[in-house]
Amino acid sequence: LQGGFADVARAALATARSEGVSGEATTGFGAFLRNQFDVRSTTPQEGDSADAVLSRAEDAMAAGRLSDALAEISALPEVARGAMSDWLALAEARADALAAVEMLSTTFSDN
Repeated sequence: LQGGFADVARAALATARSEGVSGEATTGFGAFLRNQFDVRSTTPQEGDSADAVLSRAEDAMAAGRLSDALAEISALPEVARGAMSDWLALAEARADALAAVEMLSTTFSDN
């Protein structure tokens, strides 16, 4: 999941930008360069733009905080989440499995 996140984030951001729902300026030279070169933040950014959300999600993934990454991703526009659908399905399955292991571990340690 961690290894594939950068490509998935790039696709989600490109989709959000092409649909005009990225939360970023859509005109001007800076926007032109962002779109032409698929520029995205790789360090955590403040704000609610798709780029900022994805930067925080990537940071959470790198730190092994899958549930935090999924929480961040839930704030993305629907079209951006759609571009991540395969990755999200895998991530949610892993989060469910981790939660089940935690529940079993708690159950066995309480007995």
